[in-house]
This record gives sequence, C-alpha cells and structure tokens, in this order.
Amino acid sequence: MAHVVTVTGEVAAETLGPVMAHEHIFVDASRFYDPANLHDPALGELPFEARFGGLARWEGHLFKDNLQFHPDRDFELMREEVADFVAAAGPGGCLVDLTTVGLDPAYERVVELARATGVQVVAGAGIYVHAMHPAWVCDASTDELTTWLMSEVTEGMGGTGVRPGILGEIGTSEQLEPCEERVLRASARVARATGLAVNVHCHPSTLEVTTRVVDVLEDEGHDLTRTYLSHLDEIWDLDYHDAVLSRGVVVGFDSFGQDGYFTPTWKSLSDSTKADTMVALIGQGYGEQLVMAQDVCKKHHLLRFGGYGYAHVVRRVVPRLQEVHGLDDAVIEQLLVTTPRRLLTIG
Repeated sequence: MAHVVTVTGEVAAETLGPVMAHEHIFVDASRFYDPANLHDPALGELPFEARFGGLARWEGHLFKDNLQFHPDRDFELMREEVADFVAAAGPGGCLVDLTTVGLDPAYERVVELARATGVQVVAGAGIYVHAMHPAWVCDASTDELTTWLMSEVTEGMGGTGVRPGILGEIGTSEQLEPCEERVLRASARVARATGLAVNVHCHPSTLEVTTRVVDVLEDEGHDLTRTYLSHLDEIWDLDYHDAVLSRGVVVGFDSFGQDGYFTPTWKSLSDSTKADTMVALIGQGYGEQLVMAQDVCKKHHLLRFGGYGYAHVVRRVVPRLQEVHGLDDAVIEQLLVTTPRRLLTIG
C-alpha cells in the first residue's frame, strides 16, 4: 500500500498537509565556523543572541553557536520554533529533515520533538558534502557505500531504528568530487531497490556540474522523476532551469528567507527574485516539478533571533504569490502538497 515513512512510523500519503521539502531540526555545521572577519573574534564563541543576527546575515560562519541546533540544550527552542510551523500549516504539516551524515543528525531527538509538537517529520539518509565527509567515506567504494546506505534504510539510521523516508540531502560541491560521485551512485542504487526518492544538495554552480549530477543518477538507472535537486532557486537564469527541468527532475525553491551572504562575494537571491523565477517556470509548464521550503539551518533563521522561521513560506511567501502573481489555490496545492507528497510516497 502506498505510504510515507515518517520518523514515528508509516502514514498514509493522503494524511500529509503542507510540506516544507528541505529543512533541518537538529544540525551541526560548526565545522565551517570561522570568526576571523569579526571585529572581535572572541564574540564568535559566545552563545548566539539576536544582536548578532545582522552580522550573521552578513557572513554566515562568524558565530559557532549560530551553526548548531543542539539536540539537548536547544530542544525547547526548537520545540517552540517547530510549533509555529504546526500552527501555520494546520493538520498534516510536514517538515522534511535532510540532516545527513556530516551534519551530526540526532534522529531520536527528532522523534521526541515530532511527538511533542504533532508535526510530521520525514528524515533523510545519506552523506553531506565532501568537506564534511567522515574519513571512511573518502576511501569507500561505491559497493561499500551502497551496503552502508541500504543498512541505514532497512535497519534504521545510525543504529537508532529510525527509518528514512527519502535519501538525502546527498552532498555535492562546486565541482563534483570523486567521493561525492560514488555516494550519488550508491544513493541511486538504493533508491532503485527501495523506491525512495533522492534529494541532492546542489551547489548552484555551472549548468555543466548540475547536469553531471543528473547524468550520474540516470547512469545508475534511477528514475529522474523521483529526483529532487535543492537550492537551484539561487539561479535566476530561466535557460539553466529549462535545461534541468526538461530532464524530469523536481527543483527546490527551498531557500526562501535566507536573506544573507553565503560567502563574502555570494549573496542569496531575494525572495522577490525567487518568486519571479518560480512563477515564470510555472508559466512554462513546470508547475508540477517545483517544491518549496526555507532550509532553516542557522540560528539567525529562527524567529527567536529575528529570522523568518519554518512558517515563512506558509505565512508570507504563499500569500504574496497569490496577491502579487495571482497564483490560484490549485497551483499552491501542487507546490506545497501534491508534488512533495508524490516524492515521499513509496509503493
């Protein structure tokens, strides 16, 4: 029977309401921490505060605590933040938690939070970008990676018994590293065997690299219609999007509300530009291949610290799409429910 695997068990696909297709609940990206550009680098070691929010948007890796949602000390904070999404999304509201190996996932605490808030959570299994790879991944063969990933699916992630409902986010970098290609191939093989969809963290670089990612998955026999590429909302070039979407994949407009610099020379596109791009693609007939989210992964993204939180798409972006761009309820349903539900449904 068709179902979706959540962290608390299998549910009927039709029980899912609005889905934020790419989020993080407990995550640790502090390996990227670098306070060198702070006027006082000692500030980078302090507990994160709202007064640091502007600096964190200016350069995202200045504060160590900004890069962590700790499963113990931040549990009540995250309960509060996720509860806001539940209130906004209504029955069946779902967060797809794509915190994979390299980002220090805390699967059992996610289960606790899901039960405490009533949110549906679908967790992803896999390995993040090369810079975050455990040492063993760099030397592992595709067959070894396939065996490991299959055990994550069948026995539960990290030995916890918590099963994934999607593979990803599978990390790729500005240039596709050989070890990342092997992880991609392993993911495609496990997807074929289990029916799970594959999500790929794309560094929105050249079309050549993104095309290579899709080619690798296709080469392993993966169904490209069950492939979801994240972060391409940072690309405004419609020809780029057309070349990718014409392959049948789903593209994530999943960085709404980022509003900051990823690096000193690379700023996130505005929500307005992302909306314009998405609406243009809908007009070109790609409305069934788009999903939405915020990719909440730093404390300055949270309401507590002056960010937009997990409900930004539901509370603010969707109403603006309707008011400014005239999108009707059927299109919104496709973006928030129908397409993500299709990706997450097994069987």
